[in-house]
Amino acid sequence: MGGCPATDEGVGVIETVDVTPWPRRLAGTSGVVLLVLGLTVLVGWFFHVAALFQLEPQWPPVTRNAAACFVLSGLALLIVTLKKPNWLVFACGGIVGALSLLTIVEYVFGVNAGIDELLGPAYVTVTLSTRGRMYPPAATCFAIAAIALLLAPKISSKRYTLALALSGSIVAAVGIATSMSFALGSSDAFGWGTATRATPLTAVGLLVFGIGILALAWHVEQPRTWIPRWLPISVTIAVATSTVGLWQALVADGFAPFGRLPAVVLGGGCLMAPILGWTVYLAQRAHTQAVTLRRNEAFLEKVQQVSSTGGFYWWPAAGKVFWSEQVYRIFELDPAAPLTPELRQSRIHPDDLPAHREAVQQALRDARDFEYEIRLLMPDKSVKYVHALSQATRDPDGNLLYVGAVQDVTQRRLSELALGRVRSELAHIARVTTLGAFTASIAHEVNQPLSGIITNASTCLLMLGADPPNIEGARDTARRTIRDGHRASEIITKLRALYSRKDPTLEAVDLNEAAREVIALSLSDLQRNRVVLRTELAIGLPPVRGDRVQLQQVVLNLLRNASDAMSAVDDRPRDLLVRTERDDGDGVRLSVRDAGVGFAPEAEARFFGAFYTTKPDGMGLGLSVSRSIVERHRGRLWATRNDGPGATFSFSLPHIPS
Repeated sequence: MGGCPATDEGVGVIETVDVTPWPRRLAGTSGVVLLVLGLTVLVGWFFHVAALFQLEPQWPPVTRNAAACFVLSGLALLIVTLKKPNWLVFACGGIVGALSLLTIVEYVFGVNAGIDELLGPAYVTVTLSTRGRMYPPAATCFAIAAIALLLAPKISSKRYTLALALSGSIVAAVGIATSMSFALGSSDAFGWGTATRATPLTAVGLLVFGIGILALAWHVEQPRTWIPRWLPISVTIAVATSTVGLWQALVADGFAPFGRLPAVVLGGGCLMAPILGWTVYLAQRAHTQAVTLRRNEAFLEKVQQVSSTGGFYWWPAAGKVFWSEQVYRIFELDPAAPLTPELRQSRIHPDDLPAHREAVQQALRDARDFEYEIRLLMPDKSVKYVHALSQATRDPDGNLLYVGAVQDVTQRRLSELALGRVRSELAHIARVTTLGAFTASIAHEVNQPLSGIITNASTCLLMLGADPPNIEGARDTARRTIRDGHRASEIITKLRALYSRKDPTLEAVDLNEAAREVIALSLSDLQRNRVVLRTELAIGLPPVRGDRVQLQQVVLNLLRNASDAMSAVDDRPRDLLVRTERDDGDGVRLSVRDAGVGFAPEAEARFFGAFYTTKPDGMGLGLSVSRSIVERHRGRLWATRNDGPGATFSFSLPHIPS
């Protein structure tokens, strides 16, 4: 094969994104941690164990309201992860949102809403602006998270994933910045004047809360792509938020707002935020393209396996060939073996190789597309049928490049061969079923020459027994006997050929002569059915190439159908016309016109279908077999309704050029 081109045996599996459960587990774990943290702080307040909510005496405590928000937020996060009733999520989110929003109102408007010591007195007030009032950034984070939690039951629609992810990014960033501030020895991250300062437990809680919300958003987004779409924005927001928190902590610790260190932290963070976001975006896009490419390759490979089709590239000038794995599978070659011309052509059937080489060389000379079908001879002596299609194009360097496809059509070809055998059997059945209808006409045709033979033989004996013998008369009588014997022999020969299963023999056939022979066989049957037969056979009609017996079978079937169509006609002559003429172009047409009952317009499309019949005792094979015969002779068979009564069945065949 000039240029044509497997995977492991068996059915391939299209690669899909592996949806792992870790994001959901992480979100659930975060909910449990928040629940434990909040309960621990509340236990410390109720039982006066300061170490559970303050850690160090100089650090601010975690307020009761903040602890309650951690408990409710963790519970809501756990409920969403476990897909439990939504009303619990709405209840928890609503309470958290109310507490946090009222706290923000207290800070902004300088009022006391009476919620700071709702759960009990605050007997530890280190760096608290008001007894029991929570850290302002924590209140802001709880308000944002409450909105996310209230939207969480609707995230199954995947429309709120971005809002959920951005909320988690902000909360996690505040937690990271506050934790880093403590690591640097300051509790003033996001400090607002005399407002309550942060505590390490609050910082850790916000970080865990943000990670839980992000994990939940990741879990929802994961079936679409392994890397969430919102990750670049989330990274940008997290870096920017952390930068602002650290800068503010440095300023609160005594550095000038735009001194060297605060300026480096603020400028570097603001510069790194978009850079990191853009980097994550590029990595995300590259990963998505790689996943899409792998999925498309797997899908294409699966399609090739299902359709038994492979693809190839062939550069004739360089002798370079690339085959897809499916082509290797079709040719049953090892993909690791060097793909030499000898190896490619070693599978082509020896009888097909010369013609294949000639077709490829001709296509190369003209730099044109080519298409061919060849047989492959496998090592186990089995034969495959392969159909290839190649399209000529040019690569970027201007070199001739053939891009093509190879399909294993063995099953289709074997089915066609089996169908041909079935058609041959049906044709034989159709011929045999007509035998009974023409038994009488056969006897009539053979009886005439046999009667002549007997009469002539008796006359010959009388002439020879005369005194003197009439030798000349006896000789003439013997000649007539021989003539009638030949005539009977010809009739029997033609009938045996018509009903035998001999392979078709292509020869030049005079359609007029073939029609006359069929008419002669059918004449007695037509006369018995009171059919008035007329012929209009064109003079000088060119011959057609075909099997004489099969074409006579078609004519015989049309005559019989025409006779049957007029069997119930009593109000008009049963006229039947057989006409031959030149068809448009290079064809020869034979038509059989009857004056029968005709047919309905909607039945025309079904006439030539197998087993469709309008006769009570018909098998529905005659016209179907006739059409197959005509089409094998590169002709066509059709039916038309007459202007008057009856119908006309015609077939046209290409004639032999003179």
